[in-house]
Amino acid sequence: MRRLLCLISALLCCVLLSGCWDYHGLGDIDIVTGIAVDKEDGTYRLTFEIIDTQASGGDGGSDVLYVEAEGETLFDAIRNSKKRLINKLYGGNMQTLVISRQIAGEEGISGILEELLRDGEPRETMSVVISEQETAKEILLTKGIDSNIISYEIHEMVEEDSKVTAATIDMPLYRAYNAIKGTGNALVLPAMRCVQNDEETVVEGNGIALFQHDRLTGFLTPKQTKWYLFVVDKIDGGVLSFPVGNPDESISMEIKDSKTKADVRCHDGQLTVTLSINVKLNVMELKSQLDLSQVQQREALERLTEAYLRESIGEFVQEVQLQHKRDIFGLGRRVYRKDPGLWRSLEPDWDELFQQAVIKVKAEATVLSSGVLKHY
Repeated sequence: MRRLLCLISALLCCVLLSGCWDYHGLGDIDIVTGIAVDKEDGTYRLTFEIIDTQASGGDGGSDVLYVEAEGETLFDAIRNSKKRLINKLYGGNMQTLVISRQIAGEEGISGILEELLRDGEPRETMSVVISEQETAKEILLTKGIDSNIISYEIHEMVEEDSKVTAATIDMPLYRAYNAIKGTGNALVLPAMRCVQNDEETVVEGNGIALFQHDRLTGFLTPKQTKWYLFVVDKIDGGVLSFPVGNPDESISMEIKDSKTKADVRCHDGQLTVTLSINVKLNVMELKSQLDLSQVQQREALERLTEAYLRESIGEFVQEVQLQHKRDIFGLGRRVYRKDPGLWRSLEPDWDELFQQAVIKVKAEATVLSSGVLKHY
């Protein structure tokens, strides 16, 4: 009896532990790292960046290949890629989705995001970016500086940017879709362009792309993006530089910490927003007569920093109200979370309320380190 039980157990192990039902060996798949989506004459034109597993390895890192495909729909184009491949495309390692500005502006991006979210392979955390070039393909075909795989490089660039330059925003696939479908939200995506570096064309983050629902409406420059990130409390680092005193005098400070609280109120049809910004900095470069070893001089620098933030962010918000004429900051979401009933009454006229809103900016700056040895 004991031998029979052992035999049955061994047979069950052979059946149940034989491997994954959908397992594919590396020799049967082409690993997709990124995809660029363009459209011409009603036809989707996709460009896939895939790892060249035969050439990769050793100290040279990973090499890539590119495969193009066309189709009446996105899914049709993805399947048509098999006409040029022996192996099956595998999207489980895909890090970046590049969408052309033409598609984003003319038809919107909801359909593209939904198709990828329905698919079981692509990661929900992949980066979604908008190409400022004529096509998305131009972004994907550039050469990376730190990596041969440009899709991975773009993903790392946007993921780390808020800690270094604060010139764009990290917006993974799932958050982009939630921003479109959520109440009172406003979608923004990283904008990418091609630039020359050491006589080669490379990719550079260049601010953010603005959307109305899921359609592209415009762009913000990297400097404007920094003020945007202050407003929405997404600053994790970066540099703050501004003139001090004479035009030839200036200072650069590293942002060590930043918190922004937004108080949104509506009374008698008047929207009032108070932005309270608390920022902590280290002095990195000083071209001024300020003597930061003196307490009064450091306090004077903090007051100058506060004034610069109030003025710059205040002017930026007014520019958004006058030129873009809509809530790109997702302030409506705050109203909805606080009082859903109030939001339902305000939602039909929210853009007009935002344009006429009184937005106040308060700033408190603290210099943590002046970079001098004496007394500080």
